[in-house]
Amino acid sequence: MIVYGISIGLALLTLYPFVMMLVDFTGFQPDNPARVLKIIPRRGKEFLKFFTSRNAIGFINSVIVTACSTILNVYFSAMTAYSITAYKWKLRKAFGNVIVALMMIPTIVAEAGFVDLVYKFNLVNHLIVLILPAIATPISVVFMRLYLESSFSMEMVYSARIDGAGEFRIFNQIVLPIMKPAIATQAIFAVTSTWYETGLPSVILLQEKKQTLPIVMILNTAMGERTIPIFVSTVPVVIVFLLLARHIVEGVQLGSVKL
Repeated sequence: MIVYGISIGLALLTLYPFVMMLVDFTGFQPDNPARVLKIIPRRGKEFLKFFTSRNAIGFINSVIVTACSTILNVYFSAMTAYSITAYKWKLRKAFGNVIVALMMIPTIVAEAGFVDLVYKFNLVNHLIVLILPAIATPISVVFMRLYLESSFSMEMVYSARIDGAGEFRIFNQIVLPIMKPAIATQAIFAVTSTWYETGLPSVILLQEKKQTLPIVMILNTAMGERTIPIFVSTVPVVIVFLLLARHIVEGVQLGSVKL
């Protein structure tokens, strides 16, 4: 009973913000349920108003940055983790320790030097500046390395090499499918952190047509618009989680069977 009680309590605490967002969006009131029928058409007009030229561009910019950053993050992190796990090369352990040590550096310290570099090379107002740094993500490499060490077998690689498969083909067609649960988990973290990022975009993206959705949201909220920006910023992340949650569950079940 204690376990069930704690689980239900945590679930309610987690779902409470989403429930309140839906209540605010639909305008639902227990004493006047019919009010929803009046609010929903109004929300449709507010959606059309929200996606003006600036808001639409901000949404598209966020989609581009988030999608590209996530793909680069998970792919190159998986490749780095695989190279540390599968290949026996000098300084492999030292390289792995350096990656772990990089996790300890505060984000604000790294961002300060990065912003200075961006201004020196005159790369302000370029979305690529927010995308490329995702290639080097130490925490993703460490997470995927731990997953490979617990679930990966080199016998499959040896068999593929005997059959004549190249190293990139082995990685893309054998290793990546095995890492689906780890990739799905890390993709959720990458999407969430990138989609809601406001620090670097506010400093680097100064032109209005280059701004991402969080910056546009801040400006709209300051002008009194709150419901639609919150809904638009939350729904894409929820959709991504629902699409990737299946792979996470599969990985948990696989790990439990192995144990």
